[in-house]
Amino acid sequence: MNTPTPPTPAQTLQGVTLPSGWQLVQQLTSTPGGSGSNFGTGYRAQRLIDGKMEHAFVKAMDFARAFGAPDPFAAMFKLTAESQFERLALEHCKDRRLTRTIQLISWEYINQHPQRDPLHQVLCLVMEIGDGDIRRQLTRIGALPTSTILHVLEDTALGMAQLHRHGIAHQDVKPSNVISMTDMSNANTNLFKVADLGRIVRKEVAGPYDAYAWPGDGNYQPPERWYRFVPPQWPDAREASDAYMLGSLACFMFCGVPMQPLLKNAIPPAMQPDAWTGGYNDSLIQIIRSKQYSILADTISPSINEKVRDGVITIVKELIEPDPLKRGDKRARAQAGSPGIDRYQPRIKQLRLKAAIDERVNRP
Repeated sequence: MNTPTPPTPAQTLQGVTLPSGWQLVQQLTSTPGGSGSNFGTGYRAQRLIDGKMEHAFVKAMDFARAFGAPDPFAAMFKLTAESQFERLALEHCKDRRLTRTIQLISWEYINQHPQRDPLHQVLCLVMEIGDGDIRRQLTRIGALPTSTILHVLEDTALGMAQLHRHGIAHQDVKPSNVISMTDMSNANTNLFKVADLGRIVRKEVAGPYDAYAWPGDGNYQPPERWYRFVPPQWPDAREASDAYMLGSLACFMFCGVPMQPLLKNAIPPAMQPDAWTGGYNDSLIQIIRSKQYSILADTISPSINEKVRDGVITIVKELIEPDPLKRGDKRARAQAGSPGIDRYQPRIKQLRLKAAIDERVNRP
């Protein structure tokens, strides 16, 4: 009979009040397929300030699991490096006022052990909390109008562009990491932010995930990584990966399924990653491109408002271009050799406004 694993210090904080006054009122369950830094426990928190109730998300991290590892010192060093890297990245984004990433409010330590055993020390990152991630919002609300979907993509593109401008590649953009800060049923107040910097890679700052074949959730990596092709240059390896995930997010928003599983099911058996031996070459790229275009035409296109359909499909095609050296905005590629994520926010905004006008005119 298996003995249940006892909870770690970070998993026993429900109902506890941090020194700063935040009370951890609800432990949150992990989103299926989540990645992030893999050793945090999430809580919904609240505190009363000047008669007003404030709300936050708290990520609690301890190092208890290091002591069950074959090499506890190495495991402790790894966990410490990961937690510090994430905290510093969040502080960097906060200091530079990146408006479309979830902001760090504060961080602090808590120790609930009666004798303050240092092994029970817990690091708590206190962050903004929204109304729910996109995956859960869609489950609750159902199909969304094109203008609302484009608003999600517009804000996500802006958040990614802000990160790229500061030499940060997210590497884990997916529906559960895009947060609706407001109730999505009220289109006039919609605001969306990119969350979970637990698997980022920084261009000029060494980090714990630099050498990983893929830092984020493997289900959302771009197709070149399925075939173990990693471009040598930062824009093609990191920014282009984020671009593909933005395109995949668009597919999810319009049909409920990301591009990656749709594409894998469409690739011929002989060209599947576990069977193909020809490298990530032109013939394979052409097949992937053709299959993606068919998916867009058959599965995605019918769900898009026809007034903006061509423009949206053009953008998604650029974002999911299978050749990472060509992926992204064509002018940005020609001028700077990068995917140019910053070019997409204004392009998507223009389509969103056009779709919103059509939806108002033709409202049932």
